[in-house]
Amino acid sequence: MNDETRTTPSASTAQALNDDAEQVRRGWLILPKPVPPAGWLVYSEAFVLRVLQGKYGRPGDVIVTPGWRAAAGVVRGLMAAAQALLMGLSLIPLLSWGMEALAYGFKRGSVGFFVRACYWKARLRRLGQDTLIDRGVDIWGPGGVEIGSCVHLDTHARLIAGEAGQGQHGRIVIGDYTHIGPRTNIAGRGGVTIGDFVSVQGLVHIYSATTSALHAKHPGQLVSLSHMPPPEMQNIVEGPVTIGDYASVGFASLILPKTTIGLGAIVHPYSQVSGCFEPFANIVGPGRARQNGWRRAPRRDARLDA
Repeated sequence: MNDETRTTPSASTAQALNDDAEQVRRGWLILPKPVPPAGWLVYSEAFVLRVLQGKYGRPGDVIVTPGWRAAAGVVRGLMAAAQALLMGLSLIPLLSWGMEALAYGFKRGSVGFFVRACYWKARLRRLGQDTLIDRGVDIWGPGGVEIGSCVHLDTHARLIAGEAGQGQHGRIVIGDYTHIGPRTNIAGRGGVTIGDFVSVQGLVHIYSATTSALHAKHPGQLVSLSHMPPPEMQNIVEGPVTIGDYASVGFASLILPKTTIGLGAIVHPYSQVSGCFEPFANIVGPGRARQNGWRRAPRRDARLDA
Protein backbone atom coordinates (compact mmCIF):
# COMPACT_ATOMS: atom_id res chain seq x y z
CA MET A 1 0.00 0.00 0.00
CA ASN A 2 1.25 3.45 -0.86
CA ASP A 3 0.46 6.72 0.86
CA GLU A 4 0.83 9.64 -1.53
CA THR A 5 1.50 12.16 1.26
CA ARG A 6 5.16 13.16 1.40
CA THR A 7 7.03 15.98 3.06
CA THR A 8 8.97 18.18 0.66
CA PRO A 9 11.84 20.15 2.24
CA SER A 10 12.14 23.86 1.56
CA ALA A 11 14.65 25.02 -1.05
CA SER A 12 17.07 26.26 1.61
CA THR A 13 16.82 23.01 3.60
CA ALA A 14 17.32 20.95 0.44
CA GLN A 15 20.42 23.00 -0.45
CA ALA A 16 21.83 22.46 3.04
CA LEU A 17 21.24 18.72 2.72
CA ASN A 18 22.95 18.68 -0.66
CA ASP A 19 25.95 20.59 0.68
CA ASP A 20 26.22 18.22 3.63
CA ALA A 21 25.95 15.14 1.36
CA GLU A 22 28.85 16.43 -0.74
CA GLN A 23 30.89 17.05 2.40
CA VAL A 24 30.17 13.50 3.59
CA ARG A 25 31.14 12.09 0.18
CA ARG A 26 34.52 13.82 0.33
CA GLY A 27 35.20 12.04 3.61
CA TRP A 28 34.98 8.56 2.08
CA LEU A 29 37.60 6.81 -0.02
CA ILE A 30 35.76 5.15 -2.92
CA LEU A 31 37.98 2.64 -4.70
CA PRO A 32 37.80 2.29 -8.49
CA LYS A 33 35.42 -0.41 -9.57
CA PRO A 34 37.22 -3.64 -10.50
CA VAL A 35 36.65 -4.66 -14.09
CA PRO A 36 33.96 -7.36 -13.82
CA PRO A 37 34.56 -10.63 -15.67
CA ALA A 38 32.81 -10.89 -19.02
CA GLY A 39 32.30 -13.59 -21.60
CA TRP A 40 29.89 -16.19 -22.93
CA LEU A 41 30.83 -18.86 -20.38
CA VAL A 42 28.96 -18.53 -17.10
CA TYR A 43 32.17 -18.80 -15.05
CA SER A 44 35.56 -17.18 -15.60
CA GLU A 45 38.96 -18.87 -15.31
CA ALA A 46 39.59 -17.12 -11.98
CA PHE A 47 36.30 -18.45 -10.60
CA VAL A 48 37.04 -22.02 -11.74
CA LEU A 49 40.51 -21.87 -10.16
CA ARG A 50 39.01 -20.80 -6.84
CA VAL A 51 36.52 -23.67 -6.90
CA LEU A 52 39.09 -26.28 -7.99
CA GLN A 53 41.42 -25.28 -5.16
CA GLY A 54 38.67 -25.02 -2.54
CA LYS A 55 39.37 -21.32 -2.06
CA TYR A 56 36.14 -19.74 -3.24
CA GLY A 57 36.06 -17.33 -0.32
CA ARG A 58 39.82 -16.64 -0.41
CA PRO A 59 40.66 -15.39 -3.92
CA GLY A 60 43.95 -13.95 -2.69
CA ASP A 61 45.20 -17.44 -1.84
CA VAL A 62 44.58 -18.94 -5.29
CA ILE A 63 47.64 -20.47 -6.94
CA VAL A 64 48.00 -19.44 -10.58
CA THR A 65 50.57 -21.62 -12.32
CA PRO A 66 50.70 -23.04 -15.88
CA GLY A 67 49.58 -26.41 -14.52
CA TRP A 68 46.59 -25.02 -12.68
CA ARG A 69 45.63 -22.86 -15.66
CA ALA A 70 45.78 -25.91 -17.92
CA ALA A 71 43.51 -27.83 -15.54
CA ALA A 72 41.09 -24.89 -15.45
CA GLY A 73 41.15 -24.77 -19.27
CA VAL A 74 40.15 -28.44 -19.50
CA VAL A 75 37.33 -27.94 -17.00
CA ARG A 76 36.07 -24.84 -18.80
CA GLY A 77 36.13 -26.71 -22.12
CA LEU A 78 33.88 -29.40 -20.65
CA MET A 79 31.69 -26.71 -19.10
CA ALA A 80 31.34 -24.97 -22.48
CA ALA A 81 29.97 -28.13 -24.09
CA ALA A 82 27.60 -28.73 -21.18
CA GLN A 83 26.52 -25.08 -21.15
CA ALA A 84 25.70 -25.12 -24.87
CA LEU A 85 23.56 -28.24 -24.37
CA LEU A 86 21.74 -26.91 -21.30
CA MET A 87 21.08 -23.52 -22.89
CA GLY A 88 19.75 -25.20 -26.02
CA LEU A 89 17.36 -27.36 -23.99
CA SER A 90 16.25 -24.25 -22.08
CA LEU A 91 15.02 -22.65 -25.30
CA ILE A 92 13.01 -25.61 -26.64
CA PRO A 93 9.27 -25.46 -25.81
CA LEU A 94 8.12 -28.12 -23.33
CA LEU A 95 11.71 -29.12 -22.57
CA SER A 96 12.28 -25.64 -21.14
CA TRP A 97 9.61 -26.36 -18.49
CA GLY A 98 11.59 -29.33 -17.28
CA MET A 99 14.78 -27.29 -17.31
CA GLU A 100 13.14 -24.56 -15.23
CA ALA A 101 11.95 -27.10 -12.66
CA LEU A 102 15.44 -28.64 -12.56
CA ALA A 103 17.09 -25.25 -12.09
CA TYR A 104 14.61 -24.22 -9.39
CA GLY A 105 14.93 -27.32 -7.24
CA PHE A 106 18.47 -28.63 -7.83
CA LYS A 107 20.39 -28.74 -4.56
CA ARG A 108 22.99 -26.15 -3.62
CA GLY A 109 26.54 -26.86 -4.75
CA SER A 110 28.75 -26.45 -7.79
CA VAL A 111 26.53 -28.49 -10.12
CA GLY A 112 23.35 -26.77 -8.98
CA PHE A 113 24.80 -23.29 -9.43
CA PHE A 114 26.10 -24.27 -12.88
CA VAL A 115 22.74 -25.66 -14.03
CA ARG A 116 20.89 -22.56 -12.85
CA ALA A 117 23.42 -20.20 -14.43
CA CYS A 118 23.07 -22.00 -17.78
CA TYR A 119 19.27 -21.96 -17.68
CA TRP A 120 19.01 -18.28 -16.80
CA LYS A 121 21.81 -17.34 -19.21
CA ALA A 122 19.50 -18.60 -21.95
CA ARG A 123 16.37 -16.94 -20.59
CA LEU A 124 17.40 -13.55 -19.20
CA ARG A 125 17.96 -10.42 -21.22
CA ARG A 126 21.52 -10.39 -19.85
CA LEU A 127 23.49 -12.41 -17.30
CA GLY A 128 27.12 -11.63 -16.47
CA GLN A 129 29.88 -14.02 -15.42
CA ASP A 130 30.51 -15.56 -12.00
CA THR A 131 26.96 -14.85 -10.79
CA LEU A 132 25.46 -17.29 -8.29
CA ILE A 133 21.75 -18.03 -8.64
CA ASP A 134 20.62 -19.99 -5.62
CA ARG A 135 18.07 -22.71 -5.09
CA GLY A 136 14.43 -21.62 -5.26
CA VAL A 137 15.06 -18.37 -7.16
CA ASP A 138 12.00 -17.47 -9.25
CA ILE A 139 12.07 -14.98 -12.16
CA TRP A 140 8.91 -13.91 -13.99
CA GLY A 141 9.32 -12.20 -17.33
CA PRO A 142 13.04 -13.00 -17.71
CA GLY A 143 13.22 -11.07 -20.99
CA GLY A 144 12.98 -7.86 -18.95
CA VAL A 145 15.70 -8.75 -16.43
CA GLU A 146 19.39 -7.84 -16.63
CA ILE A 147 21.85 -9.13 -14.01
CA GLY A 148 25.52 -8.19 -13.91
CA SER A 149 28.63 -10.14 -12.93
CA CYS A 150 29.62 -11.40 -9.47
CA VAL A 151 26.04 -11.14 -8.20
CA HIS A 152 24.41 -13.50 -5.70
CA LEU A 153 20.65 -14.07 -5.88
CA ASP A 154 20.03 -15.80 -2.57
CA THR A 155 17.58 -18.60 -1.83
CA HIS A 156 13.93 -18.05 -2.83
CA ALA A 157 14.45 -14.52 -4.12
CA ARG A 158 11.74 -13.54 -6.61
CA LEU A 159 12.14 -11.09 -9.50
CA ILE A 160 8.96 -10.05 -11.33
CA ALA A 161 9.41 -8.11 -14.55
CA GLY A 162 6.03 -9.16 -15.95
CA GLU A 163 4.93 -11.49 -18.71
CA ALA A 164 5.19 -9.95 -22.19
CA GLY A 165 2.42 -12.29 -23.42
CA GLN A 166 0.04 -10.60 -20.98
CA GLY A 167 0.98 -7.08 -22.00
CA GLN A 168 3.32 -6.54 -19.04
CA HIS A 169 6.62 -4.88 -19.84
CA GLY A 170 8.50 -4.31 -16.60
CA ARG A 171 12.25 -4.00 -16.21
CA ILE A 172 14.72 -5.02 -13.52
CA VAL A 173 18.42 -4.15 -13.78
CA ILE A 174 20.95 -5.34 -11.18
CA GLY A 175 24.57 -4.15 -11.34
CA ASP A 176 27.82 -5.96 -10.49
CA TYR A 177 29.06 -7.26 -7.11
CA THR A 178 25.56 -7.05 -5.58
CA HIS A 179 23.78 -9.40 -3.17
CA ILE A 180 20.01 -9.91 -3.22
CA GLY A 181 19.02 -11.54 0.07
CA PRO A 182 16.86 -14.60 0.70
CA ARG A 183 13.09 -14.33 0.13
CA THR A 184 13.43 -10.84 -1.31
CA ASN A 185 10.67 -9.78 -3.68
CA ILE A 186 11.40 -7.29 -6.50
CA ALA A 187 8.44 -6.13 -8.62
CA GLY A 188 9.65 -4.30 -11.72
CA ARG A 189 6.46 -3.20 -13.46
CA GLY A 190 7.46 0.46 -13.09
CA GLY A 191 11.19 -0.22 -13.45
CA VAL A 192 13.75 -1.14 -10.78
CA THR A 193 17.45 -0.31 -11.05
CA ILE A 194 19.89 -1.60 -8.43
CA GLY A 195 23.50 -0.44 -8.68
CA ASP A 196 26.90 -1.99 -7.99
CA PHE A 197 28.12 -3.21 -4.58
CA VAL A 198 24.59 -3.07 -3.16
CA SER A 199 23.37 -5.18 -0.25
CA VAL A 200 19.65 -6.02 -0.23
CA GLN A 201 19.05 -8.11 2.88
CA GLY A 202 16.48 -10.83 3.45
CA LEU A 203 12.69 -10.39 3.25
CA VAL A 204 12.99 -6.99 1.53
CA HIS A 205 10.09 -6.03 -0.75
CA ILE A 206 10.77 -3.59 -3.58
CA TYR A 207 7.68 -2.41 -5.47
CA SER A 208 7.77 -0.13 -8.50
CA ALA A 209 3.96 -0.50 -8.71
CA THR A 210 1.48 -1.08 -5.92
CA THR A 211 -2.09 -0.38 -4.88
CA SER A 212 -3.02 2.83 -3.09
CA ALA A 213 -5.79 3.37 -0.54
CA LEU A 214 -6.90 6.60 -2.23
CA HIS A 215 -8.10 6.93 -5.81
CA ALA A 216 -6.09 9.59 -7.66
CA LYS A 217 -9.10 11.02 -9.58
CA HIS A 218 -11.93 10.08 -7.21
CA PRO A 219 -10.66 10.30 -3.62
CA GLY A 220 -14.17 9.69 -2.27
CA GLN A 221 -14.42 6.28 -3.96
CA LEU A 222 -13.60 3.30 -1.79
CA VAL A 223 -11.05 1.21 -3.69
CA SER A 224 -9.88 -2.33 -3.24
CA LEU A 225 -6.27 -3.04 -2.25
CA SER A 226 -6.47 -6.44 -3.94
CA HIS A 227 -5.02 -6.80 -7.44
CA MET A 228 -7.94 -9.00 -8.55
CA PRO A 229 -10.86 -6.54 -9.06
CA PRO A 230 -11.46 -4.67 -12.35
CA PRO A 231 -9.08 -1.70 -12.91
CA GLU A 232 -11.76 0.91 -12.16
CA MET A 233 -12.08 -0.51 -8.64
CA GLN A 234 -8.36 -0.20 -7.91
CA ASN A 235 -5.81 2.59 -7.89
CA ILE A 236 -2.31 1.57 -8.98
CA VAL A 237 0.62 3.84 -8.18
CA GLU A 238 3.53 3.16 -10.53
CA GLY A 239 7.01 4.69 -10.69
CA PRO A 240 10.66 3.71 -10.94
CA VAL A 241 12.79 2.63 -8.00
CA THR A 242 16.53 3.38 -8.08
CA ILE A 243 19.03 2.11 -5.51
CA GLY A 244 22.48 3.65 -5.87
CA ASP A 245 25.92 2.02 -5.68
CA TYR A 246 27.14 0.90 -2.24
CA ALA A 247 23.66 1.34 -0.73
CA SER A 248 22.32 -1.14 1.83
CA VAL A 249 18.66 -2.03 2.33
CA GLY A 250 18.01 -3.56 5.73
CA PHE A 251 16.11 -6.70 6.68
CA ALA A 252 12.34 -6.75 6.02
CA SER A 253 12.22 -3.21 4.61
CA LEU A 254 9.61 -2.06 2.11
CA ILE A 255 10.60 0.16 -0.85
CA LEU A 256 7.66 1.85 -2.57
CA PRO A 257 7.27 3.29 -6.10
CA LYS A 258 8.95 6.58 -7.09
CA THR A 259 11.80 6.06 -4.64
CA THR A 260 15.47 6.92 -5.06
CA ILE A 261 18.08 5.78 -2.54
CA GLY A 262 21.38 7.53 -3.14
CA LEU A 263 24.97 6.34 -3.32
CA GLY A 264 26.13 4.75 -0.07
CA ALA A 265 22.87 5.35 1.78
CA ILE A 266 21.77 2.89 4.47
CA VAL A 267 18.15 1.81 5.01
CA HIS A 268 17.78 0.34 8.47
CA PRO A 269 15.65 -2.79 9.04
CA TYR A 270 11.84 -2.67 9.08
CA SER A 271 11.65 0.67 7.24
CA GLN A 272 8.96 1.76 4.77
CA VAL A 273 10.77 3.94 2.25
CA SER A 274 9.26 6.35 -0.27
CA GLY A 275 10.58 9.50 -1.89
CA CYS A 276 14.14 10.60 -2.65
CA PHE A 277 17.04 10.23 -0.23
CA GLU A 278 20.43 11.83 -0.73
CA PRO A 279 23.71 9.92 -1.09
CA PHE A 280 25.02 8.64 2.26
CA ALA A 281 21.69 9.28 4.01
CA ASN A 282 21.04 7.32 7.20
CA ILE A 283 17.44 6.17 6.65
CA VAL A 284 15.62 4.86 9.71
CA GLY A 285 12.31 3.31 10.70
CA PRO A 286 10.58 1.33 11.91
CA GLY A 287 7.56 2.22 9.86
CA ARG A 288 7.64 5.29 7.62
CA ALA A 289 11.29 6.05 6.99
CA ARG A 290 12.98 9.38 7.61
CA GLN A 291 16.55 10.59 7.35
CA ASN A 292 18.48 10.64 10.59
CA GLY A 293 21.86 12.12 9.80
CA TRP A 294 24.47 10.68 7.48
CA ARG A 295 26.65 7.65 6.93
CA ARG A 296 29.93 9.32 7.81
CA ALA A 297 33.44 7.88 7.67
CA PRO A 298 34.69 7.42 11.27
CA ARG A 299 38.13 8.65 10.22
CA ARG A 300 39.72 10.03 7.09
CA ASP A 301 41.58 7.48 4.99
CA ALA A 302 45.24 8.52 4.50
CA ARG A 303 45.06 7.54 0.84
CA LEU A 304 42.74 10.49 0.19
CA ASP A 305 45.68 12.82 0.87
CA ALA A 306 48.22 10.88 -1.18
